[in-house]
Amino acid sequence: MRHIRWLAIVALLCAYPAVALAHKAPSKTQKTALTKAFDGYVGKSVAAKCLRYEVSTANRTYALVAFAVHLPHSCVTEASDGVVIFHLKSGRWKFVTAGSSFIDDGGKCDVPHVPRNVVKDFKLCG
Repeated sequence: MRHIRWLAIVALLCAYPAVALAHKAPSKTQKTALTKAFDGYVGKSVAAKCLRYEVSTANRTYALVAFAVHLPHSCVTEASDGVVIFHLKSGRWKFVTAGSSFIDDGGKCDVPHVPRNVVKDFKLCG
């Protein structure tokens, strides 16, 4: 019995970092603001149903927007590969970077202007 309790404590402690770095869905207000920021970045209006959104729990002022994995048929012609990263500054989501791969020619993870814990949270380099 004592060993089982010890194993449970160890398992809980090992799981903590995974929970701490788990991105989350945005609130309705955040989603609306991120859709507006994404539209400004791409230069046209994109239906929210075509997109997926993630807010970093490592740093809640960073968000990722990309086309949904399972797109509705009406979104297929607009879709592209890659993600767009935004940073919340002065109450507005501002563009930081975009891309489909953040691995440089030397095989290193290179995501300028994005904190390492956010890069890890969003799994931008694998």
